[in-house]
Amino acid sequence: MNEVQRKYKILRFTSRKGLEEGVNELIQREYKDKDGFLYQSSGRWQCLGTPFLEKEYWHQAVVFIQEED
Repeated sequence: MNEVQRKYKILRFTSRKGLEEGVNELIQREYKDKDGFLYQSSGRWQCLGTPFLEKEYWHQAVVFIQEED
């Protein structure tokens, strides 16, 4: 199976604690279908690199990776 990057985000928060919570929420997100049932996503969010501080904001890049045949 090949891993394919589908999309990316740059998370931005004013505090390191807020950044940690935002990243954890994204990584551990539960997905629900239209009827409210939980299902597992075909991919996952993954951190890309390390968090960095720029102009009083913490940033973290994350990518959505899917496995494909």
